[in-house]
Amino acid sequence: MKTRLAGLGAVAVLFGTAVWAEELQVAGHRIGVAEDDLGGDTLLVDGTVMHQDEMILLDPAPQVVDGVTVLTGVAGAGGNACNAAPFVLALPDGAAPKFWGPVDSCASFSPALDGDRLVFTSEAVPGAAGESWVWTRAGGFAPGPAIGFVASKDWDAFDALAGAHPAEALAIAPVLEAMQTGLGADYPVFAERIPNLGSGDLTAEGYEGRACLKYSCEADWAVLYLHRASRGVFSIWHVEGEIEPHVWPQDTTLWPPEAMAALRAAVAEE
Repeated sequence: MKTRLAGLGAVAVLFGTAVWAEELQVAGHRIGVAEDDLGGDTLLVDGTVMHQDEMILLDPAPQVVDGVTVLTGVAGAGGNACNAAPFVLALPDGAAPKFWGPVDSCASFSPALDGDRLVFTSEAVPGAAGESWVWTRAGGFAPGPAIGFVASKDWDAFDALAGAHPAEALAIAPVLEAMQTGLGADYPVFAERIPNLGSGDLTAEGYEGRACLKYSCEADWAVLYLHRASRGVFSIWHVEGEIEPHVWPQDTTLWPPEAMAALRAAVAEE
């Protein structure tokens, strides 16, 4: 038996091998996820197989969309390579249940009811727009518009960077503006690295965050340093195949001592 945490909700549901330890009764239907002997999952409605996947997480909270009761969830191969993707199970009165999805994406989505449709959105990050998928009763899933990254914070959000990923630092509008203006054509390269695997925290004099690309972490990385007193923004990044890391501002005499220490540490790790 294993714990199933609903991918689009916060309720844990327990399912056992081929037998439901807990089942859902929704709109007159018996719904659950059963695990097979190989560890895969099967979504069943009244004993009928609706979908099979390596992992299926079902949100037990039903919604009514355009007059039909629906359940949402996520399904996928599991592991760290790709997030499980959203699906919709519709339970219309007087008609057979219908399954849509999972959508073709590896992003992590949040659902929202928008009139007669469900809208699934992923978070935009520096260098990459968020995705959206729209589900309607008549048409099922369709790709929605991209969601641009918006830096909506100011310097007064500095203390909130305690333990924050460096992508959160770029949500401070003056920081993002400084990076985009200062780096110019190099900004997309930096922005590709900084929202990926990484971490950050406040320091004695500012904030330092580091991130890297998952599959080439030692060669494709970025460091972002913010100096609290001067509100200075400093960055270091490296591209696989290149010998030297890039720095901005290039005049390192402008760098405060703590920022220089971060630069030396990054270079020493090369």
